[in-house]
Amino acid sequence: MLTHKQQSFLATLWLNDQPINTLDTLIGKAAWVNRLGGAGVLPQLASTVRNDSHMLSCQAGISKKPMLFYFRQTPAGYRLYVREPGDHFGKGVWVHDHSHLGVVSTDQNDPSAFALRSSEGQIVSLSDLAGDEHQITLTHNGLSVSKGRRSNSPYEYLKTRGDLSTVWTLKVLERSVPWLSSPYEI
Repeated sequence: MLTHKQQSFLATLWLNDQPINTLDTLIGKAAWVNRLGGAGVLPQLASTVRNDSHMLSCQAGISKKPMLFYFRQTPAGYRLYVREPGDHFGKGVWVHDHSHLGVVSTDQNDPSAFALRSSEGQIVSLSDLAGDEHQITLTHNGLSVSKGRRSNSPYEYLKTRGDLSTVWTLKVLERSVPWLSSPYEI
């Protein structure tokens, strides 16, 4: 039986030749969103500014640099951690209550668990994936990860939906990868 380390790997994700990365990287600046609403009679008084820089996207921007993810195999599925050097290094991918994906400190939340699905809809792991490039569907709690919008925002985000039609390109860069804190893990 393979160990969790043997089923874990480093990879990037792409959709139609657009890489997944954080909004701040893709657009080259902080992703501030002025959000209005919720004050009843005078909604303009309830303005809040939200920083969506840490949210994940695959929209076209000034950068086509993919984020490097550590796919850690667990009994619940794969948990994704950022292995790209920079401000988000070591953070985990988390599905927020509003169903959008972002990267957060693992001190705050455990990363969400995701399943990799083949074109036939079967859950697969690294041992099922021969070669380095694969077409997969990424799901969380049975919902597919795809592109979506947030209210009052000009940006595209990644979010979970019931539609399983979004096919991602998974590019595996390294296999059998240990935790950073346990480099000699078996």
